[in-house]
Amino acid sequence: MSFLNEFESRIGTVFGEAPQGYTEPFSFKKLAKRAAREMESETYEIDGVDTAPALYTVLVSSSDDSLMRPLYAKITAETAAFVAAEAQKKGYQFVGDPLVRFMVDPTLKSGKFAVFAENVDSRTLAELRAEEKAFLGAGASMGGAAARPRGKAQAPARGHIVPMQEPAPAQQPAQQPAAQPMPVPAPAPQPAPAPQPAPAKPADDEDVLFGGPRAGAAPAPAA
Repeated sequence: MSFLNEFESRIGTVFGEAPQGYTEPFSFKKLAKRAAREMESETYEIDGVDTAPALYTVLVSSSDDSLMRPLYAKITAETAAFVAAEAQKKGYQFVGDPLVRFMVDPTLKSGKFAVFAENVDSRTLAELRAEEKAFLGAGASMGGAAARPRGKAQAPARGHIVPMQEPAPAQQPAQQPAAQPMPVPAPAPQPAPAPQPAPAKPADDEDVLFGGPRAGAAPAPAA
């Protein structure tokens, strides 16, 4: 029996031994194939050794997470064993035993899943393994994926995977009262122009024009 078929059979046994009502929400055979592809794409040569990623994150829907919570410990162990066997067959090495963890992605519908492989250093892997062990040991009612966000391995966090939130609308500045128009100073009164004196009549104008005597002139003596 191939590694893939053996893995599928083991997962079937996990669900078969569970209380009535627990069924596989999706094909774990497909999950194993995707994990193998992720391993291939993320395997790199380090110091002359083909080093495969040791961290595998499986995203599932909220409803499928609720179904599988009591079974996560066994499911993750079987999935990690499959990954290790697949790597050994290809001659790959790990920085430590592979770790598989399930997390909730509320954008996924029931029956859908996603698998991501990540390369982490041995120290980070050990810290994540201890965290996962503590989380799974918190109680079957909690589950491995219950209320935990998906994040980078370097910054693990517990909680629910929350879809990206819309950015908060920019706060509008407080409305300022309408600006009052600036008073325009009235133009300074201009002084009235000084009256111009009437031009003086040129002397003897009347005598010249009319031939009469000037006003005030003494009359000529009678002959």
